[in-house]
Amino acid sequence: MVKKLSILNDAGIEDLLKRQVNEPGDRWDGGVYNDYDLPNAHATNNFICRLGIAYASEFSKYHLAKEFVKPLERAIDCLLNVQYEDGTIDLYSTNFHSTPDTAFIVNDLVPVYVCLRRLERPGLDSFLSKVERFLKNTGKCLLDGGIHTANHRWVVTSALARVHSLFPSGEYRKRIDEWLSEGIDLDPDGQYPEKSVSIYSPVCDTMLITISRLTNRPELLNVVRKNLEMTLYYIQPGGEVVTNISGRQDKTSVGYVNRYYYAYRYLAIKDQNPVFASVCQLIEKNMPERITGFLPYLMEDPIFNTEMPSPTAIPDNYFKRFSYSGIFRIRRGNTDISVIENEPIFLTYRKGEAVMQAMTLAAAFYASAQFESSECNFYGEEIILKKYVTKGYYQPYPIEKRDGDVDWNETDREKRAVTREQTLEMVVKIKETKGKVAVDASITGQPHVPVSWELNFRKGGEFSGVTGDPHVTDAFFLEKGTGEYRVGGNVISFGEGHVTHKWSQMRGMLPKQEGYSVYLTGYTPFRHQIIIS
Repeated sequence: MVKKLSILNDAGIEDLLKRQVNEPGDRWDGGVYNDYDLPNAHATNNFICRLGIAYASEFSKYHLAKEFVKPLERAIDCLLNVQYEDGTIDLYSTNFHSTPDTAFIVNDLVPVYVCLRRLERPGLDSFLSKVERFLKNTGKCLLDGGIHTANHRWVVTSALARVHSLFPSGEYRKRIDEWLSEGIDLDPDGQYPEKSVSIYSPVCDTMLITISRLTNRPELLNVVRKNLEMTLYYIQPGGEVVTNISGRQDKTSVGYVNRYYYAYRYLAIKDQNPVFASVCQLIEKNMPERITGFLPYLMEDPIFNTEMPSPTAIPDNYFKRFSYSGIFRIRRGNTDISVIENEPIFLTYRKGEAVMQAMTLAAAFYASAQFESSECNFYGEEIILKKYVTKGYYQPYPIEKRDGDVDWNETDREKRAVTREQTLEMVVKIKETKGKVAVDASITGQPHVPVSWELNFRKGGEFSGVTGDPHVTDAFFLEKGTGEYRVGGNVISFGEGHVTHKWSQMRGMLPKQEGYSVYLTGYTPFRHQIIIS
């Protein structure tokens, strides 16, 4: 795999060289522009990593390329120039004097440094000594710097372990112990607190493996194993992963399993785990260009000279509930289903490349009746999600509790009497049978309330059986019968249709999702079933 990744890493290096800043006397001279023509530390570090590992890899066409030495040295000169006295760098998109973002750079830079140092090339001495100076400087902020998010603890601790492995210090060891003494807050499902399946969970796995091997803490691998075992059930056909439960920026994006490659490969070898090896095989086959960043990790650690066991198969026939994460995961071969608690998107369904990426339900009830379950019950094969909404009208603030004029924004509304209260009870029952899903929706209580039920599909396919919504782009109604959505040879069918009004996007409803949306509508009391297959 090192050979394949080296060849992929080579692609684009010529264009990368053109991005290096050539402005003598400028703060960013020798640095690298990102796609927005903004020179920054992370783009510059990526430049060093890509050129450096190409120089080090015997499979690269740039192996031992003398013409790389000067650009590498200019780039590290820039990093030293923009590094603050306290050892930090800036992440221009959001953080300044940032210890965690400095730690991310350290975790990427050290493996490249290790690989280059092994070559013992005299021409690299000046460059390597400057990398050492940069890394020693980072030790200042790693010892006393703070963090913003849960995963930052392990990113910073991993960076401490890396710097300690090169320049041993009791202070580094003490700070590592201090962070680890918090304990690893993995929930019983096997998930980290941010629940970021496509970004920060794999970051945690990578960092904890690094801490484990550099500080001789094998018990940390048990945490990683548990997360990787859980993640097997979040993998979708083709290698995407479920992101709906994330508490971070990947919540509304398409994510892939590639970021777990290092962790799955490391433990596939260490544990001789054939299922973990099968995940690596999927990644290597479907998305090798997404894992070139792991090339320094594979070249740094001798464990990767050992072959993985023969792959078996990733689980693809199961019904699993992860109660702490609030999600049911169902897989029937090429059919993949998620039922999600406590979220406005409560169901996703995919058949191969045909993807219904969101099902939502809402009523035009005081702009507060977007269905988002507050209660979940599971009986045998039936999942029942519920929400109750009660609204009314506030009376004047009690005279005896006033102190001068009443400021609406500052007074406690709970002290106002409420009259003409009305309630909606919203119930969604979901039952899966061999990849077919029956969804029963019931909204009762206050009558005559308009209802809109949305099925949102990822773009790329064609519909049949639906009619256009004249008021909303990329929107349709299923007025009767069954509709179909086809992407290549994959088809999702859905119905029966039900349309009694054509107000698809109601006040207080979650804004239409990106993609194509199909709506069913009605009024309370509303009872209807959709079959998806």
